[in-house]
Order: sequence, then C-alpha cells, then structure tokens
Amino acid sequence: MAKNSNFSCDTNTGICSPNKHINNETVSLINNTTTSNLKVIYYYDALCGWCYGFGPDLMRFQEEFKDKVEIEVISGGLFLGGRVGTIEEVAPYIKAGAYKSVESTTGVKFGDLFLNDVFGKGRIILNSLPPAIALCIVKEQLPGKGLTFAEMLLNAVYSDGINPVNVAEYQTYVSQIGLDFNVFSAKMKEDKYKEMAENEFQKLKNTTYRGMPTLVLEKDDQQVHLTSGYLGFNELKQKVAELIK
Repeated sequence: MAKNSNFSCDTNTGICSPNKHINNETVSLINNTTTSNLKVIYYYDALCGWCYGFGPDLMRFQEEFKDKVEIEVISGGLFLGGRVGTIEEVAPYIKAGAYKSVESTTGVKFGDLFLNDVFGKGRIILNSLPPAIALCIVKEQLPGKGLTFAEMLLNAVYSDGINPVNVAEYQTYVSQIGLDFNVFSAKMKEDKYKEMAENEFQKLKNTTYRGMPTLVLEKDDQQVHLTSGYLGFNELKQKVAELIK
C-alpha cells in the first residue's frame, strides 16, 4: 500500500481528492548549515479528513525531530462562507465513502460517534472558523502546544463526533490541554482571535498551495515544499533528514 497518496483537501472547493500539485523538488535547504531556526509550517484544517489521517504520522515526526525542527500549525479554512453547512449539504462525498479512502491509506479509523452522525441526522455543522479560533487561543496561551491541540481537534470531530460550532463541546479538550474553560470561552467571543484565525486563512491564500495537509520546511527566508497531500512517516522522515543533514 502506497503511503504517499497525494490526497489532500482543496480550499477552493472543499473537496478531498487526489492532489494535482505533486512535489518533485530536489533543492537543498541550505548547504553546511546548523539545524537551528528550522521550522516546518503545517497548513491544516480541523475539518480536513486527510489531516486526520496524517495526524499520527506527524505526531510521530514531531517526537523524533523535536530537538531539531519546530512545527508551526496554520489553519487553512476549508469550510467557510458559502461552504458552511451540514455534511449532506456541503460535503456529501464524506458519506459517499471518502472517509474509507483515508482509513485504507493511513490506517486511522473514524469513530462510531462521528459515523453515526454522518449516516444519521447530520447534527455536525462543518465550519472551519470556530476550531481555527480555538487553535489561535491555545497557540497564544500555551506556546508549543499548537500541534498537540490541532490533533486533539481533529480527533474531537472525526473520532468523538463533536459539533465544531458548539463551543461547549470543546470543554474536555481545552481542559486536557491545560486551559481554564471559562477563560477559553470568553476568548472565543473576542474579535481579536477571530481576526487571528482569518489572518491564518489568508496566509495559505498567499501561497501557491491550496491542498491540505501541506508541509513546508523553512530556514530563515528560504522554504522547501515537502508535500501537499498525505505523506507517511517514513517518507517524511527521509525527506527532512536529507534536507537538514
């Protein structure tokens, strides 16, 4: 089974499908440099099914490279504006079987609570803004916990079946990450964090990338595109190791 599927979720359409932006870059990052100030920028969305599949591989990557590479998570904004709605309304391909492609390629499993909702009454409203705001709050309050909370949000939706527009349903995950839920709830209403989330959406728009997950390795003012689409741990590890050795 191929681990690099080049599947991603497109911010222009909201559809998750084979990615046309294949990464064939062979450039070196910086010759004979130290690994200090190395960063991996991770463009993701809490409602991106392929990001859910990518999560275990990226968490493993973070653990192995924690002393060499910082990971910055940026929300891409998959379901916004006219694409906000129930799964039936804006993402029927999930119910049609797209989630099975994620499972067969990555090995993750979508939770019964999520699947029961998909095939039930469609309680979940797909809206990328609330979880993006939540992530901005956590990144500000708990620097270094961004990837951990991003992964928690993906699991909250696709395993536990929470409704991402209902702030009350974030309580378990916010408490687990170490924030007071009352403080978090108050911040969710502040314009400051909404603007921060919208600025993150714009950051992805300002790049040439549209699919998520996307990874970019950055050193000072130089960047190397690692992947747009799912990439297994071994392939990711090899690619980054070659660039920073």
